[in-house]
Amino acid sequence: MFRKRSTKGEVQTEYSCSIRFLDDSEPIQLNFKKDTLGQWLFDRVCEKLSLVEKDYFGLRYVDAEKQRHWLDPLKTVYKQLKGVNPMVLCFRVKFYPEDPMKLHEEITRYYLYLQLRRDLHHGRLLCSPQDAVHLASYIVQSEVGDYDPQDHPPGYITAFKMLPKQNAKMEEQIQELHKTLKGQVPAEAESNFLKKAAVLDTYGVDPHQVKDQRGDQLYLGVTHQGIMTFRGSRRTQLHKWNQIRRIAYEAKMFIVHVNVAEEEDAANAKKKRKRIKQQQPHGYKCLTVGACKYLWRCAVEQQLFFTLASSCNAPKLKSGGTLFSRGSKFRFSGRCQVEALSASENIKRSEPKFPRTNSLPNFSRNKHASESKSSTLNTSIMSEPVPEDRRRYNVYLAPSRRAQGMAEETPNQSFEITPTEAAVDVPGNAFGAQTSSLIVPESPVLKAPLAAEEKFDMQKVQAVSASAPGQKTPVNGSVPVDPSFLETSTDSMPSYQPNMTMDDDEEDDKTPKPSLDEQIKQLEQQYEKITSDQNHITPGGKVGASPKAAPASTGTSKSPPKSSMCATCCKVLTYSILFAVLLMAVTVVVLFYTKLDHPLLDEGRKQLQFLEPVKHYIDDSVEAIASKFK
Repeated sequence: MFRKRSTKGEVQTEYSCSIRFLDDSEPIQLNFKKDTLGQWLFDRVCEKLSLVEKDYFGLRYVDAEKQRHWLDPLKTVYKQLKGVNPMVLCFRVKFYPEDPMKLHEEITRYYLYLQLRRDLHHGRLLCSPQDAVHLASYIVQSEVGDYDPQDHPPGYITAFKMLPKQNAKMEEQIQELHKTLKGQVPAEAESNFLKKAAVLDTYGVDPHQVKDQRGDQLYLGVTHQGIMTFRGSRRTQLHKWNQIRRIAYEAKMFIVHVNVAEEEDAANAKKKRKRIKQQQPHGYKCLTVGACKYLWRCAVEQQLFFTLASSCNAPKLKSGGTLFSRGSKFRFSGRCQVEALSASENIKRSEPKFPRTNSLPNFSRNKHASESKSSTLNTSIMSEPVPEDRRRYNVYLAPSRRAQGMAEETPNQSFEITPTEAAVDVPGNAFGAQTSSLIVPESPVLKAPLAAEEKFDMQKVQAVSASAPGQKTPVNGSVPVDPSFLETSTDSMPSYQPNMTMDDDEEDDKTPKPSLDEQIKQLEQQYEKITSDQNHITPGGKVGASPKAAPASTGTSKSPPKSSMCATCCKVLTYSILFAVLLMAVTVVVLFYTKLDHPLLDEGRKQLQFLEPVKHYIDDSVEAIASKFK
């Protein structure tokens, strides 16, 4: 009722946003209008990348409260990015496929490889040191090609920052494995990387920080398998999609209703046991309401993508509603995994040519002995250096190895360690394969209780020390300050503490870009300036008014009048009073002048018996007035 109608000029106004990519190449600028949908912007990005299998990707941004969001393709970009400064969207993998090798095109697998390489670097792809060394060797093979003693002196692995906890011992192991990968072209090395990463427990995990019943910190991940939790260095729970009945949230509580099968003995011992399915709620407390809402949207979207047979059967979901809030609604858009795989089989175009960016431009890619095996591989083995201002996102020298390795080849090259680049340790053991089934007692306050304390062996798991006094707890997207875990031994077994930084979402430029509101103000000022100049020019070309009068007129038009705000407040107050009076009148009529029989109405009549004299007075007054008219 009080919505301001958009004029034709406001709809045609163009706004600008920046798009970042997985290879940290130069961002691009895209313009959009006020009525531009998110799907249009995402399609333009995929056209820029020559990407056809785009169902697994999305655009992510960070709001003013440092909370991540996926760009909704069904809503306007203006509505979602309003108040976001700077307006930066990052092209990222949204749905990690269950089998990466089922992706039809090599360019799609390459972008998935880039995303997993980032996950490994920031500690989200948690794995044992042995698996981490194997993954790093595939990265080196794809980056620099076959090992050559002349081109790769001792310590050349130091220049690559691929693991969250990288030291000299691991670098020696990576170098030895790199020697055994001779002959693998980049596409083959990346395929081996994907096969190795797809079998890990943390494959496709975007960690969300939650707390259990005792307030202990956990990490919750949503993947193609289901919803899982991590504590210490192992996976402690796994709720598969076929076991989950309902996903909801209330304020900061994320609730998962899981089917639990129980056995009952029959009266007769000869009869078979019956299995009865019951729903058991598991609750997890998030740090903020916004983080809980984001977790709920991610969970239901992942569930629908991996479980639906057709996107036409996608239900409309709603959760989080209370007496004073409408809650959140979610409507699935796009294709599900089954439809995406079937559409990939119908791709008829030839493999597109795309450049492979080298995270370390100092090393030139060596020619492989088997490059002539496939023309597709030949066309895709191109390398272009990453710009200097973007290079620090992927590679830097470790503190203890700064003086080695690259001193001869890059005497003037300097690498810088920033707190935002600090990741976490890689554990020394594999994840536990068993999952814990916990029965959580009901809570009198919430519909679902907090998750029970998860049992694990404290002797085998070494938890990361708690944050120092006065240090803020890292939220999903916040920046941890202590990078002390970069230089430790490989024998330590730290807990799953992924780097929750927004290094891929923050702005590099020192001068922040204006937000949408600031752009609107700038356009209004330019428009007012143009109109004021036109008003001061007469048809004959002479100035009709003094230039001193112009600033006064433009200055008063910039600030909105206060009378309009007062009028709006008065309207809201008036309508509220009228609504309250009308509601009271309807209540009195229903209670005293109807014969409806209902327990609630009977209880209301008993409680309002003291208003009987008022009722009789109103009846007598109405009869007196009616008799006069008769």
